[in-house]
Amino acid sequence: MSALLDMGRAGRRLDGVDIVDMHGHLGPYAYGQPQATAAALIADMDRVGVAAIACSHMQCLGDDMARGNDEILAAMQAWPGRILGYACAWPSDRDSVRREIELRLGQGFTGIKIHRTPGFSYLDPSYEPAFALAHEQRRPVLLHTWAEDRDFSELRELAGRYPEAPILMAHSGVHSEGRHIELARQCPNIYLDTAMSRMPRGAMERLVAGAGAERVLWGSDALFLSLTYEVGRALGARLPDDVKRQIMGGNARRILGSIRS
Repeated sequence: MSALLDMGRAGRRLDGVDIVDMHGHLGPYAYGQPQATAAALIADMDRVGVAAIACSHMQCLGDDMARGNDEILAAMQAWPGRILGYACAWPSDRDSVRREIELRLGQGFTGIKIHRTPGFSYLDPSYEPAFALAHEQRRPVLLHTWAEDRDFSELRELAGRYPEAPILMAHSGVHSEGRHIELARQCPNIYLDTAMSRMPRGAMERLVAGAGAERVLWGSDALFLSLTYEVGRALGARLPDDVKRQIMGGNARRILGSIRS
């Protein structure tokens, strides 16, 4: 039996569970997210009992990333310690990326988010300063992955170049589950993120069994996906409660605690 699952089924707040969401978003998008505001996100977190969430702005999918970072900063300042920031930068050139990321890390952002939607390879030379800063300061880097061949080859190379940077593979296992597990086994600084719009039955259990509980991080993709649904999926996994606590917060706290400013 799972005491955590019983709490969830009873609709009780998960008090006493340190839940840290390592994959969140703010800002509007082309579909979904009817209330994509920081206040709406905090309301969901309070209702469930989520302590903190690391967010990037949906503008990281576009070319006005500085504006998106500004909005994340405002949310961080309004809810300190609850909303953490992933900084984004448009890869126009190395100097501009370094300036933007240095500025945001200096403002208190937690990590860096890079998405494929702008059309650039993760190995684009313009991104190098961002990864170098993550390596120097042990900052988490959340990378959108969707099981394309280049995802695995590029992330394997990045993990080797920047071994002190925790690299979070977003949506691990939504496709090619075995390849995600294999890459995490090969690269000790790669973590598997559980935010999935579709998760086959038993996927979370298989990620834990294959890569180890210490390499799996819970993320909701809220407000893009439902935070409450993603919490329920973790609570319902056939895993011991101590492993659920590790995935839903313990691993994140370890990564955040190792940051060097």
